[in-house]
Amino acid sequence: SSDWLEKQRLSCKVLLSCGHHCGGNEGDEECPPCLRNCTGELKQDADDMCVICFTESLGCAPCVQLSCGHILHTECISRAVHNRWIGPRISFAFLHCPICKSLLQHPALEGVLEPLIALKEDVQKKSMMRLKYDGIALETEEDTLEYAMTKYAYYQCFKCNRAYFGGEAHCQADAGDDFNSEDLVCGGCSNLQQDVCPKHGTEYLEYKCRRR
Repeated sequence: SSDWLEKQRLSCKVLLSCGHHCGGNEGDEECPPCLRNCTGELKQDADDMCVICFTESLGCAPCVQLSCGHILHTECISRAVHNRWIGPRISFAFLHCPICKSLLQHPALEGVLEPLIALKEDVQKKSMMRLKYDGIALETEEDTLEYAMTKYAYYQCFKCNRAYFGGEAHCQADAGDDFNSEDLVCGGCSNLQQDVCPKHGTEYLEYKCRRR
């Protein structure tokens, strides 16, 4: 089929020392371990299902081995990163391995991950600032950050692509996933006149999403 031919075209053609073909991608700088687990180092093998699509085994399509060691279909993890979060509220579960929850890392994903990791760091920074403003602090910085990311809802502005504050997450729980991304506009990009902070400009102006 055309689908099978496309997968073959994208597959690495290197023959590994064990005699099996590489299960990676054409053009990868380094081949992943043999998916037949000839080295005995893998917790997954070619017959295991991809944990993202659950429709094909790992051996049926080109794969990547993440820095955490887990293996996924290249197309599946690329699509998951491209689709990002579900619904209007920014979330970052898609940036983590679906098996061990480690942050995704692989040379083939670096270009697309870089701006998304920067967005995550920006949301973390703003969430911590908001929590400090509300006078809340937990015992550890890790617990405080996790609480802040859970407590507050941030959205990505359609115009400038920056994250902006949209209220507490529980207030948005019933909003649903049916939304128009063009309605998500931060205070700095809104047509409504707003005061401009002399120190921060419009970067930290916080408003819920509104129609332009």
